[in-house]
Amino acid sequence: MAAPTVAPAQQAQPGVLHGQVVARASGDGVRGARIVVDTRDTTAADSVGRFELTLAPARYVLEVAAPGYSPGVWKITFRDGKTLEHVFDLDPAYELPGVVIEGKPSSIGRRFADFERRRHAGMGYFLTKEQIERAGSAALIDILVTVRGVEQVCISNTCVAKMVRSPPGCYPQYFLDGNESTPYFARNTPPQDVQGVEIYRGSSETPGEFLGSNSGCGVIAIWTKSAP
Repeated sequence: MAAPTVAPAQQAQPGVLHGQVVARASGDGVRGARIVVDTRDTTAADSVGRFELTLAPARYVLEVAAPGYSPGVWKITFRDGKTLEHVFDLDPAYELPGVVIEGKPSSIGRRFADFERRRHAGMGYFLTKEQIERAGSAALIDILVTVRGVEQVCISNTCVAKMVRSPPGCYPQYFLDGNESTPYFARNTPPQDVQGVEIYRGSSETPGEFLGSNSGCGVIAIWTKSAP
């Protein structure tokens, strides 16, 4: 007797997302917004905020961020062979129309007193506002890798800073305005918003105030111009 024919199992087809990042108030597309999928894969929106993702059927967490806007997080389910369209709206980071806030020099001095104290102590490496402005770089990573002992490592479409002395897969702990921060949002801080950066390439030169959950792989502390 002939053996019964067994139909081959159907392979799951990827799902497709057609997305657009817009400003909530105006509905205008947000140019160059960054989209991170489950903290790993990254893509960028085009000049009108549009992007496309093709992923295996599953539920994913998408983080959307752009300079000048508060980041947003969405949970999106990609279904077998289905195409989904979704608009991701972001709120401005500051909603103060017609108001200009100027910091007094004395308050700025107080904010960065500890920055200057550590800089003059000679431990670690420091980038000042003037150095950052002279570099004229569009991305913070391009400035960080000018520091001796810091290298650039590219994973998929994302390039990150890593201390040369750290083992593979060991990436620095980030602090943003004195608080422990997630690597993605800290390293995507626009250089024009940065007042200063402290870089500690190993635990032997890291001060106690920057001993965080991953500081053994080095520390990068970013200070912005607008923090209180």
